[in-house]
Amino acid sequence: MNWLERIVIFSVVIALVGITAWMQSDLLGEPASGEQIITENHDPDYYIENFTAVGMDTDGNRQYMLEAERMVHFPDDDTSLLDKPHIIQYEPDRAPTHIYSETGWISANGDEVKLTGNVRVIRGRDSTGSGGVTTTDTLNIVLKEPVS
Repeated sequence: MNWLERIVIFSVVIALVGITAWMQSDLLGEPASGEQIITENHDPDYYIENFTAVGMDTDGNRQYMLEAERMVHFPDDDTSLLDKPHIIQYEPDRAPTHIYSETGWISANGDEVKLTGNVRVIRGRDSTGSGGVTTTDTLNIVLKEPVS
């Protein structure tokens, strides 16, 4: 390899290093004023210990009560996670239904709850004498009124 080829190769390498450094400095620089930084973090913004929410119908009758040892809210998608949730569903002329699980998830609009882990549904006896316990791994519930 002669000296001219070495100079050309060296010049190309130096040019590539310069372009790379210029591109990196532009990417790592501060954003222009007024430019928003968008993050994709799924970090909670608040926790509530001993969480309770009550759903009422338009006549003021209780439809459900949702309790949890802890509720964690995520602002990026407006969902919440629940630790040890307990839902009590009320229906006219029936005993309340109690639903327990290890964890739960509340949708952004608050009308859907997904319960996971050792889910137990306990139906109280009604006037016909029917009731009982059902167990499952996962249960989706659509609440009649949104949880706020």
